[in-house]
Amino acid sequence: MLADLSSARRVWAVLATKPRKDELALVFLGQEGFEGYQPKVKNRYTGPRPRPMFPGYLFVLLSPQVELARVRYFPGILRPLTFGEQLACVEPELVEHWREREGGRGYLRPDPDPAFQIGQRVRFQAGVFAGMEGTVLEAMPSKDRVRLLLEYLGGTFPVEADRFVLK
Repeated sequence: MLADLSSARRVWAVLATKPRKDELALVFLGQEGFEGYQPKVKNRYTGPRPRPMFPGYLFVLLSPQVELARVRYFPGILRPLTFGEQLACVEPELVEHWREREGGRGYLRPDPDPAFQIGQRVRFQAGVFAGMEGTVLEAMPSKDRVRLLLEYLGGTFPVEADRFVLK
């Protein structure tokens, strides 16, 4: 979504931050009375700490015409994300959706992938077995892998595959 820089209507503006200064910028924005937001995500790939969903960017509720000139020079802020005379913004419904999904944790968790059922027929979507089919023998969610019987050259062979290449 884009907003005209001369608009007085409040929008969730996208601001680029200086490297590793996201938290500093959010603290300063809050001290100056602005509502800032940076969605974070936590999963087994990000490690024990939540990481920004959009590193180097945060969202601030402001009026481009009235408040943008003041905010652009705050500590930690690099620049507003603009395209000509238009300011990049995020829909308020999206910010609300992210906050609801955080559930008070302060970070989002990705939706889990659907589990494979024993006996389910699956097809490889990528890799050397792309297009081939097999039958699930065991789902191993802790490893994000699936053990299955692959049908190949008129026979069946037990294999393990990454769950993300199966459908």
